[in-house]
Amino acid sequence: MKRMFAGPWWLGVLALAACGGESTGPTRVSVTVTPATMQRLSGGSFYLHATVKDAAGNVVAGHTVTWTTSNSAVATVVSTHTGTDSTTALVKSVGPGTANVTAAADGQSGSAAITVVPPALAFTTDREGNDQIYVVDAAGTDVLNLSNNAANDDWPSWSPDGSKIAFHSDRDGNFEVYVMNADGTGPVNLTNNQAWDDLDPRWSPDGSKIAFTTTRDGNLEVYVMNADGTGLVNLSNNPAKDYADGWSPDGSKVLFETNRDGNWEVYVMNADGTGPVNLTNNPAVDALADWSPDGSKIVFDTDRDGNSEVYVMNADGTGLVDLTNSGANEGFPAWSPDGSQIAFDTDRDGNREVYVMSSDGTGLVNLTHNPAFDGLTVAWRPTGVAHAALSLRLHRPASRRRD
Repeated sequence: MKRMFAGPWWLGVLALAACGGESTGPTRVSVTVTPATMQRLSGGSFYLHATVKDAAGNVVAGHTVTWTTSNSAVATVVSTHTGTDSTTALVKSVGPGTANVTAAADGQSGSAAITVVPPALAFTTDREGNDQIYVVDAAGTDVLNLSNNAANDDWPSWSPDGSKIAFHSDRDGNFEVYVMNADGTGPVNLTNNQAWDDLDPRWSPDGSKIAFTTTRDGNLEVYVMNADGTGLVNLSNNPAKDYADGWSPDGSKVLFETNRDGNWEVYVMNADGTGPVNLTNNPAVDALADWSPDGSKIVFDTDRDGNSEVYVMNADGTGLVDLTNSGANEGFPAWSPDGSQIAFDTDRDGNREVYVMSSDGTGLVNLTHNPAFDGLTVAWRPTGVAHAALSLRLHRPASRRRD
């Protein structure tokens, strides 16, 4: 039998390549975006990073990465280059919802699932060295600085429709009541009185009025004004010290704390200032009260057990129950808009934090988790589920504490 000649070795290599047995084209890549999932507050910004790898899993550089979003109403890609590097994208969270942010390179892509949520609470913190108004989501996973000012900004109070936040600030040299948009823009001085301090704004349930505390009469009084700062009226009109605490859900009454009986008590009066009634009537310090959304209960802060605790009572002052019942200092409560939860301040972790519990005192959760003083003030964002919750005073500036 005739033996066939195999030919030079390189002919076999050429034949194999011609048949596609081994590719000489570009190396196939994969793209991964980190973090793969993220929850952020509306209005914040964050970074995503794309990693490009070859088929063997080695990170490769020099590939141009293109970034896109599936829903620009939820998240938008702001910028994608640092010099010549396009592997990092700055993304802005726009509004509540979900979106996929995708990175593509050489025909391959990877994405991150983004969830944007509205804030649940506004609070004051000194984590930047001065009092600033922050917002936090319901799980405590993300925070955002709204006020961004070198002055002290405190006591946020949401308008019932959630579009505005009233607060007090010393940015003009003394404390004044301001209002800003819910994203922190457009601050406007409502009280504009350089002679006296105006503090602790409390928006009425219908959004037409703001109650606040002022020293313009030489002592601390509870005043009310229209939401645009006009039409000021002294409601408490008493030589004692009176602080505004909040409105009843139907707007017919105003809670306040006063030392007119020689110690601090929780009082209620009609919205025109008439008919003041002592609800707590106890020799201890009782203060910082907030009405439940359905109007049936009032939570407040008291030291009647030797330390500060959160109590709840019926709206007429009967049926008192200690909700926190702890050796720590806990107090300054506020109901959630649907009435299912109460936010409060505690030092049980060694520093002041904002906690949330169920309205029966169970299910405690730390929302802030920060070594700074978080919880100088807290306000629930209205949700429309029930009456708008009113803001919570968690701490007075040292010069304005009860005495």
